[in-house]
Amino acid sequence: MSSNATEERFTDFKCPYCGFSASFPDTHNGTAQDCPNCLESVVVPESSSEYGGKFPIPIRTQLLILRQLKTGDEQDLRELMLDEDSFRYIDWHPLDEADIERWLEVERSARLTHSGGHLCLGVETTDSSKLIGFVSLYFTDDDHRQAGFTTMISRSFRRRGYGTEAVCGAFDFAFTGINVRRLAVGCDSRNTAACGMLEKAGMRREGEFVKDRYVKGEWTSTVWFGLLNEEYEARREPPRKPK
Repeated sequence: MSSNATEERFTDFKCPYCGFSASFPDTHNGTAQDCPNCLESVVVPESSSEYGGKFPIPIRTQLLILRQLKTGDEQDLRELMLDEDSFRYIDWHPLDEADIERWLEVERSARLTHSGGHLCLGVETTDSSKLIGFVSLYFTDDDHRQAGFTTMISRSFRRRGYGTEAVCGAFDFAFTGINVRRLAVGCDSRNTAACGMLEKAGMRREGEFVKDRYVKGEWTSTVWFGLLNEEYEARREPPRKPK
């Protein structure tokens, strides 16, 4: 008897944290998933191997290091989190020192692959080792192939290219580190500086939802930006020499 059904193939590996022998359908190869045993976030290898991968962080760019948050970041974060202007266009409010400590505790224990989870990375300058902001990534589908992110940069470090470079670092992590297919980001249309930053980083302006959010007493519009893995890869390829 013939059948059109194809046999599902699996990729076998050990968790790099607890050593548990895991097996995932090969459609998950290269993506971030939960270890079934310890629930740490791991990267499924492209083919069966001894161990899966850990997240490729920290991420280094020319000017920045994107790294996990740690104890001691409170001091640098105060400048960002106490600044009313940093929260002007989002449905969130400045944090006091106790709030910052609680927020850091939650962020350090969060896992990108958990339901409703995310990965918050501190943005640190390479020349001064000062934490000047953060990038927070999250999945928007169950297969971990589509993602979004938010970013904040301290006011005194804006308009100096740091925001654009932090976003490009997030691209590197998402597309080459955990094999995301598409990134999409929504931005308040009044925040023209942030919209310009996303376009400068290489994202496409896909459309605008007019007065779709009620934020701090008024209806605001959201501009959506997107970037596909193939678009990101095309930008990384060296230009062809003319014949």
